[in-house]
Amino acid sequence: MLKNNKEILSVLFDLDGTLADTSQDMCDSLNRILDLRDLKQVDCVNLRKYISRGAIGVIEYASVVNGKSIDSSLLRSEFLEDYKNNCFIKTTLNKDMDQLLDYLLSEQIKIGVVTNKHSRYVNKIIKGLGIEQDLSCVVTGDMVLNAKPASDSLMKAAEIIQCPTDNIIYVGDDERDIIAGKEAGMITVAANFGFINDEINIHSWEADLIIDNPLSLRQYLIN
Repeated sequence: MLKNNKEILSVLFDLDGTLADTSQDMCDSLNRILDLRDLKQVDCVNLRKYISRGAIGVIEYASVVNGKSIDSSLLRSEFLEDYKNNCFIKTTLNKDMDQLLDYLLSEQIKIGVVTNKHSRYVNKIIKGLGIEQDLSCVVTGDMVLNAKPASDSLMKAAEIIQCPTDNIIYVGDDERDIIAGKEAGMITVAANFGFINDEINIHSWEADLIIDNPLSLRQYLIN
C-alpha cells in the first residue's frame, strides 16, 4: 500500500487514549487512594486531559482538585500499586478501533504498540483487550533508556518488526508522540479523539495527518 510514494508496512499506536480508553481504570484507582487519605475525589472526564502525561499528570490533577500541595511521591506510589492490580477492569479499545485493526490485518500491515507505560500494566491490558496475537511488537517505557519524546522506543519497534521507519505510521494523542515519530523518520498521525486538553492546539504539533476517529485513518489508507 502506497501513501505519498511510501509503502505503508506498519502502523504503530500509542496506548493510553489512542489505542484504548484506559481512563476509567486510572480514575478509579486514583479515587480509591484519595478516599483513603480523606482527599477530594476527581472527575473522570476531566482527568482524561491529564492522562497522556502518565502518573505524573494524574497526580498533578489530584493536587489541582484538592487545591493544595499533596505528597505527590507517596500518592503516586500508592496509585501505581492500586492500578497494577486494577488496570483492566473497565478499559476498552477506543470506539471503532477494532474496525481499523481488522482492516490493517486484512492488508497485512503490521500492528504494534509503543508506549511510555510500564510493561507491568501494558501486558495485562494487551492481554485483556484480546489483541496479543494481532501485534507484531509491543515496546514499553521500561524497555528503553529514554522515553518519548525521544525516539528510542520507536526505533526499537522498527528494529523488532524489521521495517524502514519511513514505511511506518505512528499514531499518538500527545505532542511527545509526534516529536518522537518525526525524530524516528516515521509518518506521524495525531489522534484528536484521545486524551487531549482543551487548551492544546493539536495543529501546532505539525503531524502529517490529524484524525478525529480511527476510521479516518482507515479511509486515508484506502484512498
